[in-house]
Parts: sequence; C-alpha cells; structure tokens
Amino acid sequence: MLKQLFRAFMTAAALLAGAGVLPAMSAEKPNILFVIMDDVGIDQMKLFGYGGRGVGPLAPPKTPTLNEIAQAGVLFRNTWASPECSPSRVSFFTGRYPLRHNVMAAILPPDLAISQQSPYETTTPNILRKAGYTSALFGKSHFTNSPTYPQDPSTDPYDGTAVTQLGWDYFKGWYDGGPSDIDTTAGGIAATGTYKCGYVPTTDIDTVNGADSGACYTDNASVCTNMSTGGGYKSPGLSCLAAGGILHPIASCGETVPTNLDFTKQNGYYVSALAENPGSKGPKSPADPASRGYRTTLEADFAIDWINKQPKDKPWMVTLAFSAAHTPYQPAAPGLVSTTSTKLGNNCSDSATDSRALMTQMVEGIDTELQRVLVETGLAKKNRNGIFVYDAKVANTVIVVVADNGSFANNVRLPFDPALSKGTVYQTGVWVPLIVAGPMVKSPNRTVRSMVNIVDLFQLFGEVAGINVRDKVPATHGLDSKPLLPYLTRPWQDASPIRTTNFTQYGTNTRSTSHVDGACVIKSVNTCTTLFPTKDLCENGYSGIWYGKGTDVSDDVASFDSGNGLTTCCQVNQYRYSVDQELAALLPDTSYGVRNQLYKLIRQTATNINPQSPALTVDGENCISVTTDEFYRIDQKPRNPTLDHPTGVKANNLLASGTGPGAGSSQLSGRLKANYNALVKSLTDTLNSQKACPGDANLDGLVNVKDLENQVKWRAITKDTSTWWDLTSEGADGHADGYTDSLDQDALLSLYGSCTLAQGQYR
Repeated sequence: MLKQLFRAFMTAAALLAGAGVLPAMSAEKPNILFVIMDDVGIDQMKLFGYGGRGVGPLAPPKTPTLNEIAQAGVLFRNTWASPECSPSRVSFFTGRYPLRHNVMAAILPPDLAISQQSPYETTTPNILRKAGYTSALFGKSHFTNSPTYPQDPSTDPYDGTAVTQLGWDYFKGWYDGGPSDIDTTAGGIAATGTYKCGYVPTTDIDTVNGADSGACYTDNASVCTNMSTGGGYKSPGLSCLAAGGILHPIASCGETVPTNLDFTKQNGYYVSALAENPGSKGPKSPADPASRGYRTTLEADFAIDWINKQPKDKPWMVTLAFSAAHTPYQPAAPGLVSTTSTKLGNNCSDSATDSRALMTQMVEGIDTELQRVLVETGLAKKNRNGIFVYDAKVANTVIVVVADNGSFANNVRLPFDPALSKGTVYQTGVWVPLIVAGPMVKSPNRTVRSMVNIVDLFQLFGEVAGINVRDKVPATHGLDSKPLLPYLTRPWQDASPIRTTNFTQYGTNTRSTSHVDGACVIKSVNTCTTLFPTKDLCENGYSGIWYGKGTDVSDDVASFDSGNGLTTCCQVNQYRYSVDQELAALLPDTSYGVRNQLYKLIRQTATNINPQSPALTVDGENCISVTTDEFYRIDQKPRNPTLDHPTGVKANNLLASGTGPGAGSSQLSGRLKANYNALVKSLTDTLNSQKACPGDANLDGLVNVKDLENQVKWRAITKDTSTWWDLTSEGADGHADGYTDSLDQDALLSLYGSCTLAQGQYR
C-alpha cells in the first residue's frame, strides 16, 4: 500500500512539473549549452557501459570531458531519437514527433519544402527569446535543405537563411547533411584516388606517394610554411590540411608556387563551404580561409568566440552541433586524439577496421574540443596539474549532450548490429546517449533508467528558463514532449517513470518528380536505399554500388528507362534476381517503433520484389508492399544488452512469421499477449492523434484566408518554387513538381473551409 501511495505521489508530482509548477531555481537564469553529436550511438560510449571489447585504436573512444560532465550531472541510459538526423533535429526544438512536423528522414537536395522544417513551428529559440535569452547555433543545422547543393527548381524556400528565420539570433556553420566527399587529389596535387584520406601521408604509411616534408601553402597560396617530420610535425600533410592549406610534397617554400594547387575543392571535414547568418545568404567559397580547417575545431572556435562576447547579465543558449562523426570518415586533426596512434585509421576507403579506428578519432576530437570550449569560456577550468575540472554550481550553465541517431553501418560496435543501425528503428539505430548537468541537479553522478525521448528536451529547455512551453505553443500544435526536469531535481523520480511508452519512426520525404533518384546498395551491410541521390555520394560517401543514372553495373541497367538506370530498390532486387545475385536488404517505406519497460513493437511497410512476378519493370507493377509486425523483449544491460534481431543466429522476434498488422500474434498468450496488445494500442493512439488537414500549412487547424495570404507571400519569396503550400506535392493533382503555381492556388481554394481541427487534445 505504501509503495502504491508513493507511486501515486510521484506521478502527481511529475504532472505538476509538466503543467508549469516548477521547482525553485536560481534567480539568475542559467545559460544553456546544448551539444549534439552526429551519428554517435550509445554503442560508442564506455561511459554508458558499451563500446565493444577492442584494444588500441579499436577500443571505445576515450571521453574524459563527457565523463566529468556526467559525474556532475545525470546520465540517461534509455533515450530514443529518430533513426536519422533531420527528424531528430526538428524534434529537439519543437517537441514534436515527425508525424506532426513532417520531416520523416534526412533532408536531401531534391526534398521539397513540405518535408523541411516549417517557419510556422514554435521553436525553442523563439520561446526563450521571450524570457530574455539570446540564441546561437554553431556547426550542422540540417532542419532544411542546403543552399550548398542548389536544385532546379529551387527546394530551399529560405534562400540560405533558414536558421535565423527559424528563430536563432546567429548561425555559423553548415546547412548540408554532412561534409563533402574526401578530395583524393589532396588539393589538386595528384590524380584522383591517390590520397584516400585527402592529404599526403607520411612515407611509413604510403611508401609510394607519401612524403615526410613539403611546402604548406595557405591563404590561396599567398602564405607558405615548410613542414617536416624532423621539424616537429608528426604528419606534415595532415597538419597542413588542418591549417587550411595544401602540402606540396618534398618541396620548399622558396621554390616556384606550383600551378596545380586547387583551393576550390571541398575536402571532407577540412574544406567546407561555410555559411553565416545574419550577414550573408549563400555559403562562402571553399577557397575562403574561413571555410578551411578541421570542422570540429572550427565549430568549437565559433562557440568560444560568441560566448565570450555575451553580456554577463543576459542569459544565452548555444547549440553546438558537431558535424562529427558523420561520413566521410577522416582522421581528426593532430593533437585531438587520446587513443594511442597506430597505422590503423589512415585508410579512408571501405575498411571496417579502419572505419572504427577513424570513428574513435572523431569522437575523441569532439571530447577534446568540448573541453576547450568549457575552459576557454570560463565554464570549467584546469587545476594546477592540468586536470580538467567542471563544477556545475559555479558555471550556472545547463549542459546537455545528446546524439541525433545511432551509429552507422561499419562503425557500430559489438554487440550492436551494423545491419540494423542508423536509418532503422531497431535499437542500434535509435538508442542514443544523453547527459545533462547543471546547477539544479541534486545528487549528481547518477543514472536514470526511465524511458526518455529527444522531444522531451524541448520541455527541458523551457523548464530551465522558467517557462511552461505548453502555454507558449498554440493549442493546434500537438506536443509530445514530457518533463525531464524532475529527473534532475528529484533523485527518487526514476522510481516512478514519467513515460510509460516510447515512440520513434522513419518515413520518406516528399521529393520533386522533376528529379530522378537513383538506388544505392551499401556494400558493407548489403542494404539498398534511395536516400543518396547522386552516384558520387553513393560510391564515395557511403562506399556503395550505384544503380541510378550513370551506373557502372551493366549496360542493361545503364540504359534502363531512357538512361536513368534503376530508381527504386525493388528494381535493384528485380535486376539482381535476373542475374542470380544475392538480393539486397531494403529500408522500409515506413517504420514505427514503440516500447514499454520490457517489450518493443516494430511495424514496418516495405516495397520489394514479388517472387511470383520478378521481372524488371519501369512502373513497378511487379513490386508489392508488405506490412509486418515484430515483437521483442529488450533491455539495457551494460556490455551485453538484449537487442532486437529479426533474423540470423540472434533472431528473437516473439511473433510467428506472417504479413499484415498483427500477423503471428495469435500464438502469444498471457503477459506476452497483454504487452503486445498494449503496444499496438499505444502505436495506434499515437498515429491517430495527428489529424490530416491539407492546405493548413500555417498549422492553425484551419484552411482560411491566412493560408491564401501566406501562399501568395511564399510564392513571391520563392519565385513560385517549393513552398509549404505546394499542394500538388500532397497529391491534389497527382504529381510533386516542386513549383507552387496556379494549380496549387486552385487546389487551396478548393480546400477553403474544409478543415476546422481543434487539436488541443494532442496535449
């Protein structure tokens, strides 16, 4: 009885926290430092009890900074994100699942505005501004399309200024989903393919093309520095690249400047087209010195410079969104890596062993540069022995560290599954690290095992600022965010979890029909996807086999459908079937994951080859769409958690085989049946909570004169290209052309007054 009363009390306390009855906090509002790691799943984190069992460069990354922050705060061991970056990043700052904000997958150049973050969403920086906060974002954004890769017609309605239009006061970083491909010419000094990691390695690594000395040209070859291993540079080529330069191997600065130096080539993490708002629209040239240098270091530099300029009497929120450790995998800059160096980690091509070694370097680079941010802004210090010391009470700054999704493919560490990683709703794809520290944390250095979702950070940011976000977000915007603050201020809260279920999803974004996609098979996990829209990105960025336009697979495929190649993964498997090759695994069209304390339900719909009619077809009539359920028992045991495996020697799907929702569940009984039914109901209730309202792009639950006015406004801004009122992309006339024109105006007029939703029940 006492236990039941205690749980009832805790549940009521959590609800009060969610309703705006917040614990007393410092009169001086805390600053907020929000750190996002890219593609760094919980499988990488020894701090959380994982990281594999490798040694040397294959051991888990060393993270002394994150360890220190965790000791001063709370480590959340059961956090879910979306399977890909863009949906998670929109959810961070809106508190809404993808089914509401409509960003279903990583945003790529052909994705239309309807699959990018809407300017009518209520974002964290807009809410915090009302509480006196100034907000800045540094590093990767990826809420919207990138002006770095323009499309025709344009699919960037924000014209290169998305971050500030969405509420941030300042942005400096990158709009693209990840760094460009590695420049294997190392700045034009060699033939394509010569330098796999984008720089001249030392001779002990490459006896043919390596060099232990050279002339390092920077600032468009206007400055030159001699570099050599004997002169204190362990790797002259990498040191030169990190300094923004190009190394002319086995040469001296007094010689004539070579004419083949090319400062216009982007090069992975070291040469990127930097964007800055306000102040400019499009990205800078790769030749601009501001665009050159190791991204992780530049991102830290940007944050340090901005924080140190802020007035002491005004609170701020900085989002430090590291680009690492997204593909391409490239060695970190000299001096950032803790793990003992070996010859591993110098092969940036398709090598699983070197890929994990490079991942280690990149994560350790994040940890090193985060420590520098904290020390150089006065949020932490080093003692007289040079040991990093962080005191959350003194700093009066809330630090939140999270990842946007799980690790990717070859970088995944055992016992997690590379084939069920980023891009899937399996545990390896959505289970992410989360650490929170700050002056309000009671009994620090503890772990929370209760379920948390990344949408909950939206409410936490408001709670830190003393704001009830539910009072600031319109009632027509369904919020999925739950309270996080009670876990920080009440050490006993973990005994009564606030969330009883968790949810994640993956889907497909809406793309223009004027763009012909191509299918790519990622060789390391034999999985087909259409997420990578170019041959170059497929082959060089993800070590894949390209089947789209310009494919090298075969003349039959290259000439298929007027030379466009194969544009769907079903066609890829039809082709593979015809030549007796192993069929590729497919990413589903839609995936949902929902769990409770012990069990997890996955429901997926995929379009694949029809074994009864396997012939290759242009229109896909021989492809079939199949929905399946999977049901698992899962846990978070350190070192060896019980994960979800649908096939193979570790297969543990509790449902019998079958297709269609609920197939195979008839054999369940007792507790298993009850849990399965409860999860099906939770999934159904969540999906049904979002009501369709075509034409209501300003999210007020109505199709009225405001929509007509806003359609006209955005047509003028975008010159009739992609907007949120491109209703033809929703199927009004059966095509998605990327233009908002008279057809869309007519479609909106036909919908006028048709939708009058009261979505307050989403709360």
